[in-house]
Amino acid sequence: MTILSASRFRVLLLLTLSLPVFSVKAQDVGTLDAFIKATVSEFELPSLSIQVVKEGEVFFDKGYGERSEASKLEPDANTMYAIASLSKAFTAASIGMLVDEGKLNWKDKVVDHLPWFKMHDPYVTANMTIEDLLCHRSGLITFDGDLLWYGSSYSREETVKRIRERPLTHGFRSEFGYQNIMFMTAGEVIEEVSGMSWDDFVKTRILDPLEMKRTTSSFQTFSTDANIARPRLKGEEILMLSYDNCGATAALNSSTGDMGKWLRFWLNEGIVGPDTLLNARTIQKLWSMHTPLPVGGFDRQNGSSFKGYGQGWFLVDYAGKKVVHHGGGLPGYISKAMLVPEDELGMIVLTNDMSSVPTMLMYAIIDWQAGKDLEPWKKRFLSYKENASNREEERDKKRLDAANRNGKTLALDRYLGTYRDEMYGDATITMGEKGLKISLLPTKVLFTGDMETYGDHAFSFKFFDPFLPFGVATFDVTGNDVNGFKIDLPNNDFHFDKLSFKKVD
Repeated sequence: MTILSASRFRVLLLLTLSLPVFSVKAQDVGTLDAFIKATVSEFELPSLSIQVVKEGEVFFDKGYGERSEASKLEPDANTMYAIASLSKAFTAASIGMLVDEGKLNWKDKVVDHLPWFKMHDPYVTANMTIEDLLCHRSGLITFDGDLLWYGSSYSREETVKRIRERPLTHGFRSEFGYQNIMFMTAGEVIEEVSGMSWDDFVKTRILDPLEMKRTTSSFQTFSTDANIARPRLKGEEILMLSYDNCGATAALNSSTGDMGKWLRFWLNEGIVGPDTLLNARTIQKLWSMHTPLPVGGFDRQNGSSFKGYGQGWFLVDYAGKKVVHHGGGLPGYISKAMLVPEDELGMIVLTNDMSSVPTMLMYAIIDWQAGKDLEPWKKRFLSYKENASNREEERDKKRLDAANRNGKTLALDRYLGTYRDEMYGDATITMGEKGLKISLLPTKVLFTGDMETYGDHAFSFKFFDPFLPFGVATFDVTGNDVNGFKIDLPNNDFHFDKLSFKKVD
């Protein structure tokens, strides 16, 4: 029998105490399972898939609900969902790999790699760096220009080129403005520098080494797979759309099984087997605050004292620890990825309807690890859901009540023609079976609808897109001449009010 000296015992004790401890009991796992199952039911989610990783291992892995109305099958770790903006971390990692190799520098000017790149402000064009593309400080406001790629016929390059027509709202690098098109620009940089498309680079350098075989940027591959969760809005299945043209900002589709590997890659400091795919110092740069965000009421209630954006990741403190996270959203899909590096903890949640549940579960999983009661989170977020629904109903009711169906109008044929917004492109007003019909041509599959009188030279319409409420087109009229129109279509994602269509024929 070996007897340890007092000094050696103290060293061993300190080493033991410094090791991460994760002592969740079997009944606690059952409590989490029951909590999520009840959440899926109470929030009326069609399906939810979740995986929790801890200290390099999968600790919790479960699917709830049904993938589609037809299959009635529960989702599993291989069920694919659109992960939307979780794609941004793949783009940031790809840029980081090129920096690690010396093929890029964070301070490189974008125009040095893409001479055709241009913003509305010449100074911003000349000084936008690679780093700027990834941290939402371009001067454009949140979601500005997203109408260019959402459901449109524009290519990635054409989308990036058209954003030059949109004037900046903020000063360059002065304020946060969540910018999908800047991440698309980063994808174009990756292609120019590596000689591979963004899709091929991500597959070759990330997906293949991590054996993420259920992850793809191809809509064709995704939409025809036998094990996918189909998109829904308020429980009803909707048309699946291709988002291939948005590329580096939101084009990936994946499963919890694959995304669990992705989370472990980050928690293992970019090391996969014997290979370092992304240097630890680069990960720390991506996880360092580049653009601060105000700490709002929700965050203060959570005890958070800082909040901001790194590169491809949001940053916030919760329960005294740094949380690295990102959400993703497209019509019919909401997702959330979360990492607590200090605890070697990660979570991925994928859903196929519009819901705040993935964000709620981010906080709930951290609390679950600490042994706290999770029910207050459900109660809190259910109240948010109810309040948001009431606000939307009240908004739409007020707009309908404001309608004057006997408003003054010209002869309907005076409104017919082609109209153009310099950034977005062309729209047409034509005569349909029920009267006037509006169609925004780059996105005509979604943005087409019948019109009826709403007020003086104003017509309401409902686009084919079920994601959006009704809109109102108000025409600028001089005498008997129609000069153009503007659109009022309130929503949280697209700036229709910034479009100004002028008659071109």
